[in-house]
Amino acid sequence: MKKILTLGIAASVLTLSGCSTMFNSGSQTIVATAPDKNVNVDVTTASSTYQTTLPTTIVTAPSSTRDVTIKVDDKCYKNTSVTVNKSVTPSYWANILNGWGFLIDYATGDMWKYDSQVLVPTEKKTDCVASKS
Repeated sequence: MKKILTLGIAASVLTLSGCSTMFNSGSQTIVATAPDKNVNVDVTTASSTYQTTLPTTIVTAPSSTRDVTIKVDDKCYKNTSVTVNKSVTPSYWANILNGWGFLIDYATGDMWKYDSQVLVPTEKKTDCVASKS
């Protein structure tokens, strides 16, 4: 009975798991930089929105429904926004051999891989004087 239960669990895991979920599951790290330092930005990920300054490291889980965006929100810089590029992982295509795994990978977001580095363009306003701390 124990062998049958073990085989049943193993078969379920192999059937219900997508390749990308097995190989790419978890968080990804994105390094965001800019030509200027200490520029205030708003970072939006699938799980949260927060403020930080550039350069910064963003740690996030991939998502099929929400992009990672970085928006310049600094009084001395023009408002610009960048969406971090993402691409389909090679292991996602192996799901053709794994039955319905490609649907699981889409639902979990594990089919995506974000660019590991992104450059946020900044343009300083001419009429702004930064306050000294």
